[in-house]
Amino acid sequence: MKKIAFIFAIALTIVFTSCKKDRFDDNAPKPENMEELTVPSSFDWKTTKDIQLTLSAPSNGIVEVTNPQNIAYQKAFLTVGQAYTMKLSLPTYEKNIKIRFMGQEVLIELTGSIINHSF
Repeated sequence: MKKIAFIFAIALTIVFTSCKKDRFDDNAPKPENMEELTVPSSFDWKTTKDIQLTLSAPSNGIVEVTNPQNIAYQKAFLTVGQAYTMKLSLPTYEKNIKIRFMGQEVLIELTGSIINHSF
């Protein structure tokens, strides 16, 4: 019984001595509305980016534009000799897209807002 009481006393001592108050002073006032929020002028609020994708193919067929995880953004029918232009609104975190056409799969890096590709 004395051993259990001793262990209990040690455990309580450890618990109470390990609890400490935070030493960080959070004196910065928290904004209550958007007008009070301080944001750098270089911050971009957009969460999407617009891409103009122009595709051409040597034969008729369906093209599918997806993200690298194969989630489809858009499908279109390509006609021989006629360029097809689509406008995509993609999340800003997206760095690549995949284009599938007649068994071909191409990974395209999103380096600009206008992309041209021929199969």
